[in-house]
Amino acid sequence: MTELEKEDLLKILDTIHDGIYVTKPDGTTVWVNEASCNILKKSREELLKRNVFDLEKEGVFTPSITELMLEEPHSVSLIQHIGNTGSKSLVSGHLIKDENGDPKWVVTHGRELNTDIVSSTQYEEVEAVLNRYIQELRERRINHEEEDVQSLVGENPLIKRTVEQAEKIAGVEASVLITGETGVGKNVFANYIHKLSDRYNQPFIQVNCGAIPESLFESELFGYKKGAFTGASEKGKIGLVEVAEGGTLFLDEIGELPLSLQVKILQLIQDKTYLPVGEVETRSADVRIIAATNKDLIKLVEEKKFRDDLYYRLNVLSIHVPPLRERPDDIFLLVQHFTNSYNKKYTFNKWFTGEAIDEFQAYSWPGNIRELSNVVERTLVMSDHQEIGVGDLPANIRDADPFANKPRIAESGPLREYLEQIEKNYIEHAVKHTKTTREAANILEIPQSTLMRKIKKYNLNKK
Repeated sequence: MTELEKEDLLKILDTIHDGIYVTKPDGTTVWVNEASCNILKKSREELLKRNVFDLEKEGVFTPSITELMLEEPHSVSLIQHIGNTGSKSLVSGHLIKDENGDPKWVVTHGRELNTDIVSSTQYEEVEAVLNRYIQELRERRINHEEEDVQSLVGENPLIKRTVEQAEKIAGVEASVLITGETGVGKNVFANYIHKLSDRYNQPFIQVNCGAIPESLFESELFGYKKGAFTGASEKGKIGLVEVAEGGTLFLDEIGELPLSLQVKILQLIQDKTYLPVGEVETRSADVRIIAATNKDLIKLVEEKKFRDDLYYRLNVLSIHVPPLRERPDDIFLLVQHFTNSYNKKYTFNKWFTGEAIDEFQAYSWPGNIRELSNVVERTLVMSDHQEIGVGDLPANIRDADPFANKPRIAESGPLREYLEQIEKNYIEHAVKHTKTTREAANILEIPQSTLMRKIKKYNLNKK
C-alpha cells in the first residue's frame, strides 16, 4: 500500500461503529476491531488466535456464522446472542476466496441491536430466521460428529416418529422422561435432545442412579462443604449439579433411585434449588432434567417405591424408544452402520454376507442395539475373513428362531387360523404404533375401509 498504509487502514477500521471480525476458514481469529471487542465484552488479546467454534462453545456468542458461511458460501445475515447478558447483535458474514477459488477469509461485521436499528415486527422476522439457522447448524454438527448415534439410525416408522418427538421436545424447557428396554439407546436420545436445545453449548452430565451407592449419592450429586463428614476432603467438593450448571443433567436409571433421595430430586426440579451436604443455605440451579428408565414407574408408584409427585414432575414430556425386535427392518441398516464404524476404528475392510444378515434379522436381540453393536464388533475382530458368513457368527445368532421377529402364531391348527392370526398380529401392531387408522392403512397398503372392517372382525381397539 502506498497512499494508505496498513496501520492507517487498521486505525480507520477501529473508528467504525460496526464490529468487524476476521477468521481463517478453520475458525482461527486473525483480527477484530475495537467495536467488535465492545460488543463481545472481550479484549482484543482475549479474542486473537482463539477459535470461534471454541468461543461459541464457551457461550461468548451463539451461533458462529463461520460454519454457516463454509456450508453455504454466500453472504448471510442473522442475529447473534452475546454471552449471558441478553444482548444481541445483527451480523453479516462474507466469504473471501483466493485465486484458486478456495476459502481464504471469513469476514463478519455486526452491530448491537436496539430499537433504533430494527422495529419489533422486523425483529421477530429476523429472530425466526435466526432460529432456523441455529437449528440447521445444530443438525449439521450432530451429523458430522463421530460419536455413537446408532439409536437414531433407521427407516422404521416407530423410530422415525421417536426421533421427530425428540426434536420437538428439544425446543421446550421442561423435564423429559425417556422410557425403553435396556440397550435401546435412551442415553443417545437424551444427548440428542440436549444438542438440539438452547443449552447445546453447555455441559451434558450423565448420572447413573443405579451405579452410585446410596451413601455417596447425595454428596456426588450436590457436593459437600469442607469437613462435612468423616473422610471428606478439606477443600470440599463440587457436585454434578453444579458441574451441569446452564446445561442438562441426565439421570439414567431413575427407577433405581432410593426413596430417601427422591425428595431431593423433586426439590431440584420443582424449586430449582439444592442443598450441598454440610451447608445450611440452599443454592439455585439452572439445569434441565432428563431422566430415563427401563422400569415401569407407574407400577413402582403403586408399590410405594417411587414418589408419585416426582413421577409427574419428570413425566412432563416423554418419549418411548422402541426395542429392536419391533423394528426388524432396521437391522440391516444398523449392521451396516456398525460395520462401517468398526471398520474405520480397526482399519478393517470387512463385510457381512446376505446370509449372515438374514441370521441377524432372525434373532430377537433381547439386549437390543447395545447387543447388536457388541456382536458386530466381536465378529469383525475375531473373524479371519474379509467376507463374514454365517459360520463366523456366534452360536446363539446362528441357532436363532427364524420366527423370533415375526408375529407369534399357534403351535398347530388349520392354515386359515394361522393366516388369520398373522393378519391380526400385523394389523394390531400397525394400529398400536400409528396415530390414525389412515396412517396404519397406508403402512399396511390396504384401503382404510378394509382396515376398519378387519379391526371390527378381530375386535381390536381403533384410534
